Amino acid sequence: MPWNGGNTLAAAIGQENNSFTTLQMAKYTSILANGGNDVDVTIIKSVINAEGKELPRNEIEKNIKSKLKIQEDNSEKVTFNKENLRAVLEGMKGVTTETGGTAYGTFKNFNIEVGGKTGSAQTERVDENGKKITNAWFVGFAPYDEPEIAIVVMIENGQSGGKAAIPARDIIAEYFGMNANRITEDMTAKPTTLIQN
Repeated sequence: MPWNGGNTLAAAIGQENNSFTTLQMAKYTSILANGGNDVDVTIIKSVINAEGKELPRNEIEKNIKSKLKIQEDNSEKVTFNKENLRAVLEGMKGVTTETGGTAYGTFKNFNIEVGGKTGSAQTERVDENGKKITNAWFVGFAPYDEPEIAIVVMIENGQSGGKAAIPARDIIAEYFGMNANRITEDMTAKPTTLIQN
């Protein structure tokens, strides 16, 4: 089927056939949030060798690239038109901070300003009633003015992107320590071995 103007318009608003992973979307969101600087994405926090020592990050990356036969990445900064980027980022802020924003209800009393975008992605799969399954998506970054974290949540058959914003909010809150309670240890308690004797 040939590509036409209608396909371009649909793609411009995310309504064309797309196939992205959550990791790709997290990288994309991070690049937008930081103004175009590429980020090195990994899902590996650390590797401990047989001797119990943590391997240096550069050694891990070298081994991964060798095993996967990945050539050295010489990517450069992505250049965005500043006005266009500002419009996109302000739109993402509006999603979470303005009445009517698709994630406003989730973030309206949140202590950190977040930029985000909700989405629903219809699939070719159908449920038991023959209805196409729609996945819920949320992409975002925080804090809005000085981003530290980019996040993507996809809920299979979640129907509405607003639903994916809820766990994203909880993850952001955990990342920034907003869920921490002050825990004090009672040093007067006796160990259970003493209680039993």
